[in-house]
Amino acid sequence: MKRSISLAAAVLAAWCLCASAQTALPPGHPSSKELMAAEGVMTSANIARGAADVCHIDAAKVARFRNVVRTSYPDAPDFDGEWKLGLAQAQPTVDRFEKLKTSNPAEYQKQIGEACPALNRGIDEVTQQPQ
Repeated sequence: MKRSISLAAAVLAAWCLCASAQTALPPGHPSSKELMAAEGVMTSANIARGAADVCHIDAAKVARFRNVVRTSYPDAPDFDGEWKLGLAQAQPTVDRFEKLKTSNPAEYQKQIGEACPALNRGIDEVTQQPQ
């Protein structure tokens, strides 16, 4: 099952790359490579916000993750701006978990019990890879 989901995601990503490669961007517009890097930075920041504010993962670990992301996306046109935007985009998720914590503590514990260990392991994997 995991393999088929991964394969489907890879096929979809490849299709998106091909489709975007065929679209000419206007002069002065960031390249597809830059746009993809910017999206990667924003998504990573969103993950970092959840790690910090929902899962309460150590700030030093989140900072190491940010450093790896910076290295991983050298084509991002404005890393700091994109990171800040990604952090802001995570606010509705943070708010949802805060509301769930008081409205349904059992469901809150279930969700963070599933999500946070996986998020913690994922950040460990990313930050322990040779750069």
